[in-house]
Amino acid sequence: MTSTNVNFLEQSVTKFQSLDIDDRLTVLALLYTEITDEIPALCLNNVPNEKSANLVAQIQNLPQAEQLFALRQLLNQEEVGESPISTQEYASISTEDKLAFWYQLAQNLGTTIIAVPNDYIPSEKATEVLDLLHTPNIDDLVTFFKRVL
Repeated sequence: MTSTNVNFLEQSVTKFQSLDIDDRLTVLALLYTEITDEIPALCLNNVPNEKSANLVAQIQNLPQAEQLFALRQLLNQEEVGESPISTQEYASISTEDKLAFWYQLAQNLGTTIIAVPNDYIPSEKATEVLDLLHTPNIDDLVTFFKRVL
């Protein structure tokens, strides 16, 4: 990896982590849906993973308002009040399983998983992160996902 890529990744991760939780969810959703055809071949080998599939199923079984709440908690890796999904279960899975989890969620956005509304306009800070991550190098993007998930 070149130093330019390292700087790009550090800047992207730092900016992403400074976003509020809803902006982080938006960035993940928009990025994953843009590259959904390329991710499986690179890091998921098109094989559903039992652990990530189980978490996705748990999310899918929740009403949409609770789905959003659960996703916020998982991304923050905190349990506040009564959590519909165990953040400990999410925290215990491997980075590759987390990539698979978010990929599977993105595949189901708007059907069994709550979607980003069509008229939603990301915040200026979220747009900055999205602009940084519009890279032709998908490996850099996968590395970014591994760092923030």
